[in-house]
Amino acid sequence: MQIIGLTGGYCAGKNEVAGILADYGWEVVDVDKLGHAALLQVSDQLIEIFGESIRKDDGSIDRKTLGTIVFSDKNRLGALETTVHPAMLSMLDGEIEKARNNGRGEFCINAALLYRFPQINLCDAVIEVRASLYQRVLRAQRRDRLSIHGALERIMDQKYLWDLRPKEGVPIYMLWNSGSNAELKISTEALLNKIATNARK
Repeated sequence: MQIIGLTGGYCAGKNEVAGILADYGWEVVDVDKLGHAALLQVSDQLIEIFGESIRKDDGSIDRKTLGTIVFSDKNRLGALETTVHPAMLSMLDGEIEKARNNGRGEFCINAALLYRFPQINLCDAVIEVRASLYQRVLRAQRRDRLSIHGALERIMDQKYLWDLRPKEGVPIYMLWNSGSNAELKISTEALLNKIATNARK
């Protein structure tokens, strides 16, 4: 089974590329969605750490309230990740194993934090989606109604991830998302062909 990692900064267009890969028949696992599922698994632990204010009336975790608590507090964010990430990554391992057992040929790990996860070592290649700062700020304003300052803050919060980019081992391909969705589809298809050609070599 071929495994491709898919990552990219805030509002670069990573999820648009994920949709294109899915259209081409790739099984795409969104690690963010696994994280939401992991919240359910560790909800009792999170309530012990962060208090009853994060519990909704139905007993589930209020992700918006939790996000507000950990925002701009690296210690509290670290406590959240230490609690949630093991469950989330265990789910990811399960999805990979299930895909192998089902004979899937093409599997994609869609994760903004990919370079922090041990599953980077399972990838045959990584696609890193890039876009100009100007385009990313515009998208943040349109999609998330953020101010310029708010968009730049989110972008800067991820800057450390690129220092974690592997220097050797897995090949990393930059995919620029600087035009229309149609152009992105053409660029993605060309890149997949390039990855396949290099893999055969």
